[in-house]
Amino acid sequence: MEVRVAMLAPYKWRVGQVVWADTEHTEYGIELHRPENFWGIYFPPEDWELGVPSVTVYGGPPAAGASQPRSAQSKEFETSSGPEPLHIPDGGTIAILRGIASNGMPFQERDLILPIGDRHATMLIGPLVELGNKLSVIFSKTCVEEAVVTAVSHSREYDRWRIWMQFSRALLISRHDA
Repeated sequence: MEVRVAMLAPYKWRVGQVVWADTEHTEYGIELHRPENFWGIYFPPEDWELGVPSVTVYGGPPAAGASQPRSAQSKEFETSSGPEPLHIPDGGTIAILRGIASNGMPFQERDLILPIGDRHATMLIGPLVELGNKLSVIFSKTCVEEAVVTAVSHSREYDRWRIWMQFSRALLISRHDA
Protein backbone atom coordinates (compact mmCIF):
# COMPACT_ATOMS: atom_id res chain seq x y z
CA MET A 1 0.00 0.00 0.00
CA GLU A 2 1.29 3.49 -0.79
CA VAL A 3 1.35 5.90 2.17
CA ARG A 4 2.17 9.54 2.81
CA VAL A 5 4.15 10.36 5.97
CA ALA A 6 4.29 13.90 7.30
CA MET A 7 6.29 15.77 9.92
CA LEU A 8 4.62 18.79 11.50
CA ALA A 9 7.58 20.92 12.55
CA PRO A 10 9.11 21.81 10.19
CA TYR A 11 6.26 20.70 7.95
CA LYS A 12 7.34 18.31 5.23
CA TRP A 13 6.02 15.07 3.78
CA ARG A 14 7.22 12.12 1.73
CA VAL A 15 5.61 9.22 -0.13
CA GLY A 16 6.51 5.62 0.60
CA GLN A 17 5.03 2.16 0.74
CA VAL A 18 4.31 -0.38 3.46
CA VAL A 19 6.95 -3.15 3.34
CA TRP A 20 5.85 -5.19 6.38
CA ALA A 21 2.93 -5.26 8.80
CA ASP A 22 2.34 -6.71 12.26
CA THR A 23 -1.41 -6.28 12.60
CA GLU A 24 -1.43 -7.90 16.04
CA HIS A 25 0.62 -4.98 17.45
CA THR A 26 -0.52 -2.45 14.82
CA GLU A 27 3.08 -1.89 13.71
CA TYR A 28 4.02 -1.17 10.13
CA GLY A 29 7.33 -0.74 8.35
CA ILE A 30 7.53 1.75 5.51
CA GLU A 31 10.10 2.43 2.84
CA LEU A 32 10.39 5.91 1.38
CA HIS A 33 10.47 6.19 -2.40
CA ARG A 34 13.71 8.19 -2.16
CA PRO A 35 16.33 7.21 0.45
CA GLU A 36 17.05 10.13 2.79
CA ASN A 37 17.19 11.09 6.45
CA PHE A 38 13.62 12.42 6.47
CA TRP A 39 13.20 12.27 10.26
CA GLY A 40 16.50 14.03 11.01
CA ILE A 41 17.76 11.32 13.36
CA TYR A 42 21.51 11.50 13.81
CA PHE A 43 23.32 8.75 15.69
CA PRO A 44 26.69 9.46 17.32
CA PRO A 45 29.61 7.73 15.62
CA GLU A 46 30.97 4.51 17.10
CA ASP A 47 34.22 6.32 18.01
CA TRP A 48 32.25 8.84 20.14
CA GLU A 49 35.24 9.49 22.44
CA LEU A 50 38.02 9.21 19.84
CA GLY A 51 39.46 11.74 17.43
CA VAL A 52 38.74 14.85 19.48
CA PRO A 53 40.43 17.78 17.73
CA SER A 54 42.50 20.26 19.67
CA VAL A 55 41.88 23.99 19.74
CA THR A 56 44.46 26.34 18.27
CA VAL A 57 45.76 28.43 21.18
CA TYR A 58 47.98 31.45 20.69
CA GLY A 59 49.94 31.99 23.91
CA GLY A 60 48.54 32.47 27.36
CA PRO A 61 48.17 30.03 30.25
CA PRO A 62 46.04 26.89 29.98
CA ALA A 63 42.33 27.52 30.38
CA ALA A 64 41.17 27.50 33.99
CA GLY A 65 39.29 24.36 34.96
CA ALA A 66 40.24 22.56 31.75
CA SER A 67 42.12 19.83 33.59
CA GLN A 68 39.27 19.16 36.01
CA PRO A 69 36.74 16.45 35.26
CA ARG A 70 33.49 17.80 33.77
CA SER A 71 31.57 16.91 36.92
CA ALA A 72 33.86 19.18 38.95
CA GLN A 73 33.48 22.17 36.64
CA SER A 74 30.79 24.72 37.40
CA LYS A 75 27.80 24.60 35.06
CA GLU A 76 26.39 27.96 36.13
CA PHE A 77 27.07 31.09 34.08
CA GLU A 78 29.19 33.76 35.68
CA THR A 79 28.16 37.34 35.04
CA SER A 80 31.10 39.21 36.55
CA SER A 81 34.81 38.55 36.41
CA GLY A 82 35.28 34.84 35.86
CA PRO A 83 37.99 32.42 34.84
CA GLU A 84 40.60 33.00 32.15
CA PRO A 85 39.10 33.59 28.70
CA LEU A 86 39.00 30.75 26.19
CA HIS A 87 41.42 31.45 23.32
CA ILE A 88 39.93 30.95 19.83
CA PRO A 89 41.47 32.11 16.54
CA ASP A 90 39.49 34.78 14.67
CA GLY A 91 38.96 32.33 11.79
CA GLY A 92 37.42 29.81 14.18
CA THR A 93 38.48 26.30 15.06
CA ILE A 94 37.15 22.78 14.72
CA ALA A 95 35.11 21.64 17.74
CA ILE A 96 32.77 18.82 18.66
CA LEU A 97 29.30 19.76 19.83
CA ARG A 98 27.22 17.37 21.96
CA GLY A 99 23.65 17.82 23.02
CA ILE A 100 20.04 16.75 22.67
CA ALA A 101 18.17 17.51 19.43
CA SER A 102 14.59 18.80 19.34
CA ASN A 103 13.37 15.26 18.72
CA GLY A 104 14.93 14.11 22.03
CA MET A 105 17.80 12.20 20.44
CA PRO A 106 21.40 12.78 21.57
CA PHE A 107 23.72 14.01 18.85
CA GLN A 108 27.37 14.78 18.25
CA GLU A 109 28.59 17.10 15.48
CA ARG A 110 32.13 18.07 14.46
CA ASP A 111 32.50 21.31 12.52
CA LEU A 112 33.92 24.82 12.47
CA ILE A 113 32.93 27.05 15.39
CA LEU A 114 33.26 30.79 14.80
CA PRO A 115 33.54 33.35 17.63
CA ILE A 116 31.20 36.34 17.23
CA GLY A 117 31.73 38.30 20.40
CA ASP A 118 33.13 38.10 23.88
CA ARG A 119 30.91 35.14 24.94
CA HIS A 120 29.17 34.05 21.73
CA ALA A 121 29.93 31.74 18.83
CA THR A 122 28.09 30.21 15.88
CA MET A 123 28.18 26.78 14.24
CA LEU A 124 26.35 24.81 11.55
CA ILE A 125 24.83 21.52 12.75
CA GLY A 126 22.59 18.84 11.26
CA PRO A 127 19.89 18.29 13.89
CA LEU A 128 17.48 21.00 14.95
CA VAL A 129 17.91 22.13 18.58
CA GLU A 130 15.70 24.21 20.84
CA LEU A 131 16.46 27.62 22.31
CA GLY A 132 17.91 27.37 25.80
CA ASN A 133 19.35 23.86 25.28
CA LYS A 134 22.64 23.27 27.09
CA LEU A 135 25.42 21.95 24.87
CA SER A 136 28.91 20.63 25.51
CA VAL A 137 31.55 22.09 23.21
CA ILE A 138 34.70 19.97 23.07
CA PHE A 139 37.81 21.83 21.94
CA SER A 140 40.29 19.17 23.06
CA LYS A 141 40.42 16.13 25.33
CA THR A 142 41.02 18.43 28.30
CA CYS A 143 38.94 21.45 27.29
CA VAL A 144 35.16 20.98 27.43
CA GLU A 145 33.01 24.11 27.68
CA GLU A 146 29.29 24.44 28.39
CA ALA A 147 27.19 26.68 26.15
CA VAL A 148 23.51 27.58 25.80
CA VAL A 149 21.66 27.90 22.47
CA THR A 150 20.58 31.54 22.13
CA ALA A 151 19.30 31.51 18.51
CA VAL A 152 18.57 29.12 15.65
CA SER A 153 18.31 30.09 11.97
CA HIS A 154 14.88 30.07 10.30
CA SER A 155 16.20 28.21 7.27
CA ARG A 156 18.99 25.74 6.58
CA GLU A 157 22.40 26.59 5.11
CA TYR A 158 24.00 23.77 3.12
CA ASP A 159 21.36 21.44 4.60
CA ARG A 160 22.39 22.38 8.17
CA TRP A 161 20.99 24.65 10.87
CA ARG A 162 23.02 27.65 12.06
CA ILE A 163 22.94 28.03 15.82
CA TRP A 164 24.29 30.76 18.07
CA MET A 165 25.63 29.89 21.51
CA GLN A 166 26.58 31.74 24.67
CA PHE A 167 29.50 30.47 26.74
CA SER A 168 29.88 30.73 30.49
CA ARG A 169 33.26 32.41 30.17
CA ALA A 170 34.73 34.98 27.85
CA LEU A 171 36.20 34.10 24.47
CA LEU A 172 39.52 35.74 23.62
CA ILE A 173 39.61 35.96 19.85
CA SER A 174 43.24 35.62 18.75
CA ARG A 175 44.03 37.71 15.73
CA HIS A 176 47.34 37.17 14.00
CA ASP A 177 48.91 39.08 11.13
CA ALA A 178 50.22 36.98 8.27
